[in-house]
Formats: sequence, C-alpha cells, structure tokens
Amino acid sequence: MELRQLRYFIAVAEELSFTRAATRLHIAQPSLSQQIQALEQELTVSLLERSKRHVQLTTAGVAFLEEARLTLKYADLALKSARAAAGRVASLSIGFVPAAEVRIFPLVLPQLRMNFPNLNIELHSLPTPHLETALREHQVDLAFMRGPVSEDLQSEIVLNEPFLAVLPLGHPLCELESIPVSALANENFVGMNPEYAGDHMCKVVADWGDQNGLTCDHIHRASNVLLDINLVGMGLGYSILPAYVTEIASRSVCCRPFDEPAPTIDLLAVTRSGARSEQLNTLLTLARNASFEHCHAN
Repeated sequence: MELRQLRYFIAVAEELSFTRAATRLHIAQPSLSQQIQALEQELTVSLLERSKRHVQLTTAGVAFLEEARLTLKYADLALKSARAAAGRVASLSIGFVPAAEVRIFPLVLPQLRMNFPNLNIELHSLPTPHLETALREHQVDLAFMRGPVSEDLQSEIVLNEPFLAVLPLGHPLCELESIPVSALANENFVGMNPEYAGDHMCKVVADWGDQNGLTCDHIHRASNVLLDINLVGMGLGYSILPAYVTEIASRSVCCRPFDEPAPTIDLLAVTRSGARSEQLNTLLTLARNASFEHCHAN
C-alpha cells in the first residue's frame, strides 16, 4: 500500500466523482481508477460503489477513510520532524482537542512565539483516543486532551469547565436564562461519538443524565463538535457540551447553563515522562497561567 493510493482514495471519497478527483489530483482518470482498484485488491474489500452516475462509499470505505486521513497526517508529521532534526531547527509538536484551540492557544501561542521567534510549532488536531498514542510514539511532544491518562504519562489540569445545554435557536427553552434538566426529558439528544470525543466525556454526560432523569438516547452521534452544533442548529435535537462551545457556536443555536449543578470536565496538558526541552517547559508554564486567567475570568 502506498501513500499515493491513500491520497487518491481520499480525493475520490471527498469528491464522490472520479472525474472531479482526477482533475483535483492532476492525473488521468484511468490511472486514478487503476490505483483505486489496486488498493481495493490489496485490502480485499470494496471501498466504493460505482455506477455510471454515482460514486458512494461502502461501509468499509467510510471506516477506511478516517484511518487513511490519520495515516497521511502522521506521515506528514514524520517528514517534517525528520527535516527539522536534519536542520537542527528547534521544533515543538502539539496535539490538541478543540477546547485547547479555543481557550488555551489564543493566550499561549503568541507568547510562546515571542519567547522563541524561530521555533517550529506543529499543531495536530486529533481525536482524544488518538492523542495518547501520538505521545507514546513521539509524534507529538505535548497533548491537550481529556482524561483519564495512563500513570506513566505526566498530566496536569489546565482548564475545568461546566457542561451547557445547546439548543436550536427558536426553541422555547432558549427564552430561559438557565435550563431545568427535567425540561429536556422528552427531547431528542445529539451526542458526541466516543471514538472521537473519548469515553470519559461521553460517560460524564450519560451518568449525569441518568442521575437527573435524562436517558440521553442518541438520535445522532457526531464525529466532531462542529458537526454536533450544526446538527442541533438543524433542529434535530439538543446537546450537552463543555462551555467553550459558546465561543464557536453558530447563530443557529443557543447555549444555556443548567438550573441544577452541572458536571464539569477537565482539559489536561499531557507529556511523556523524562527530560523536557526549554520550549516545552515554557509552553507548560504559559498554559498554567492561561488556566489561572480563565479561573478568574469565569
């Protein structure tokens, strides 16, 4: 299996057209078709269903697409790391979940750049379950992620925030300043897929729902937080998400706190045990200060 074949497959999967994918890749369509067929033969599964007018992903194709994207992302990271090592350029690779992008990076990265103007900073948005693996395999130096974390890794809390109710704009409950949990009992629920958000975050929501009479039966499971918000905005149900979503929520939803004490969730800064670079220590210090600012701002 070649990386080129993965790129070709991803292009076809995203375009759902061999013609458009070939144009995007600047290759001949017959060559593209041959490479996809060779990939399917090696995998011994069909990734795409083809007709004269339509191209669709098979169930195997949907599963393979996510892993193909991650494989290319890791391959690109390996290439950049090798080049950085060869040129002896200081480099820091950071893996993260969306909460860090919204609440930590704006406060931390500009200051880190001021301290180290020539530092090569690599940012990698990865699902929570993949971040610990990325740390262990030295693909990232630091991960801003959800717990729990294995004992052989070092972690500290940099952000703690409550969960909020996210509702379609125009829903009657949007008129309230805070939401009674009981008012959501008969509403459809849009939840996060634990394969992306992590088991812990999903379990916190489910356990709290059980304690308060919410079954949280999923009408949809979103693969990322923006999709979760958009599904709510389409009127498909409500969601329960960490408070940082107020800063990325679209105009099609409203975010409200709960009447009852809501559960909270931690964002952790996680590193491998052992010696740390000056740049990594500085980043951790800045993240701690960012955490302190958020505590006082809230």
